[in-house]
Amino acid sequence: MRKIIKVTSTALLATTFAVTSAYPSAVSAASNDMVDPVVETETSIPLQSSMDLAVQAALVGPEIKKLNVLGHEFNVKPASISKKNDLTVVNGQISHHLSWRPDDQLYYRIDIENGEVKQVEIKIDRGGWTSLSAPFIATLAQKNDIPITLEMIQELGQKLGSFIDGKWEYAAEAIVSTIALHVE
Repeated sequence: MRKIIKVTSTALLATTFAVTSAYPSAVSAASNDMVDPVVETETSIPLQSSMDLAVQAALVGPEIKKLNVLGHEFNVKPASISKKNDLTVVNGQISHHLSWRPDDQLYYRIDIENGEVKQVEIKIDRGGWTSLSAPFIATLAQKNDIPITLEMIQELGQKLGSFIDGKWEYAAEAIVSTIALHVE
């Protein structure tokens, strides 16, 4: 199931505020180009270091895999950056790493005009087993006159995925927001 999310600069600011409020020591460390070793993720990599690595992978490369950000693992690929006059456009991809099943794919576009983030668009292609099994189950249900649609199966699969893996979108949005703030 494809879902497109448009994030305005207000939402971008709110996401950034939420991250900075939750992790104030990591933000102050970022402003001093230092790492605060007190704020750490489950893999003992400081939070700011993980976010720095994500930004570096997106803006400079190379791709980084299984990066733990806010309790979720991501593969961050180098973004495409184009500049024309006062407009900078960043197109990138982040994969939410899932074990033993297809990863969720998040595609983003950041528009920056005159140094100001004007728009952030996020599109998510869901992975997991639902992406593979839902069409098969829907066809099977239709052939057996069971009133279940593909959309119902996908929604159930997403709810089960959220239960198993937790909500991960906020962590990916934090990565995209941080990338937007570091584009020159």
